[in-house]
Amino acid sequence: MASIDLALLRVIKNKTEYDKVFRYIPLDAVNKRTALMAKSIGKYFENNETETSINFHSFRSMFFNSYNKKLNEADTEFYNTILTKMESDVPEVVKNNLVNQMLELGFATTTMNLIEEYQAGEEIDIVPEVTDLLKKLSEQMTRANKFEYADLDDSSVEENDDDGLEWCIPELNERYRRIQPADQTIIAACPGLGKTTFLTCNNVSMVKGMKDTDVIVWFNNESSRQRIMKRQMQSTLNATSPELSAMTKEDRDAAYLTVMGRKDRVRVYDIHEKSNLYLTDILESIKKEGLTIGAIICDMLDNIKFPTRRNLDEHHRLEELYKWFRTLGVTYNCPTFPTSQVSAEGEGLLYPAQHMLKGSKTGKQGACDNIIMIGFDDDAMNPNNRGISMPKTKTLRAGKQPLLDTYMLDGDRGRYK
Repeated sequence: MASIDLALLRVIKNKTEYDKVFRYIPLDAVNKRTALMAKSIGKYFENNETETSINFHSFRSMFFNSYNKKLNEADTEFYNTILTKMESDVPEVVKNNLVNQMLELGFATTTMNLIEEYQAGEEIDIVPEVTDLLKKLSEQMTRANKFEYADLDDSSVEENDDDGLEWCIPELNERYRRIQPADQTIIAACPGLGKTTFLTCNNVSMVKGMKDTDVIVWFNNESSRQRIMKRQMQSTLNATSPELSAMTKEDRDAAYLTVMGRKDRVRVYDIHEKSNLYLTDILESIKKEGLTIGAIICDMLDNIKFPTRRNLDEHHRLEELYKWFRTLGVTYNCPTFPTSQVSAEGEGLLYPAQHMLKGSKTGKQGACDNIIMIGFDDDAMNPNNRGISMPKTKTLRAGKQPLLDTYMLDGDRGRYK
């Protein structure tokens, strides 16, 4: 069952949310098992009008003994598992987003039906009808109870460029301000040129300014999470694979802990074929552990399943996706680092331009604060030579020039020199 389907069931187990959104759920489009469970929830609330939420002990009995008597053994086991999972609540932000999405879908469907009837010649006062629908939608939409704002006391005139987390390359710290919460920096390169190494190396620098409770969340969309953690170990200890193998596990772990401060300072989660809601679930589960989000990394953010309008162009879909990821940085008060490939136009260039992000015209560029490009000019005499540049930035220090320089990729040790 998809993460979004389970989240939906967790939302409509409460009568208030069920009454708001059930009639707008596209039952033909969701998973058949999700549809069956949703219909059973409806029957439960019809039979128990005073209940404000599902009593799972009663509902479980009715589900199997009354609503769905002919389930086979496999289905029975599946639904028992789902019912157990449904007892947990979804994060408030996920619940609000789902409710609002269903309300918007209902508004769109009803409006389209009115337009079709109007165009067919029916006697419909289209403007008052749509205005009334919009008013009802506005009244039902879930909004924050507290609205925060900035005033004169929050002005950033006294903001210090040296406040924040350090970059792994000294020249980045000299030319740009430090990494601060809500900064979104796209790390871009052609495949195999060192994006992962830049990130693991940068993690070692960032932890120097992190709190004890901060963890770096790495959403892995490419290789195995174990391979990323091995590279993180190499960057942290400045060690090659043979050197790591020569150490005992106890010594490796102790050395890593000395530098990073926590064994789980970097947490790598596999998210292959997952949706954006799955990522939010992970972040909320970390908060429930009493931890804080120090930074969020996502390998190939482009591959995340992200709900958008039908027939939306790919570059517009990517723009919406990168805006959403940037919002995570605001929500969790941390920097975000999505990675992107460089388009074929940028292959063989030491310093690709900002418009050379794969699959994007200007969408990705508009949804970030910085773009770090890692380039390679096919120099056979210097195969580890990498061009590092920041063709887009909002963080350049006053009087400084943008970085445009070459560095040596030491892939064996997970470092840039």
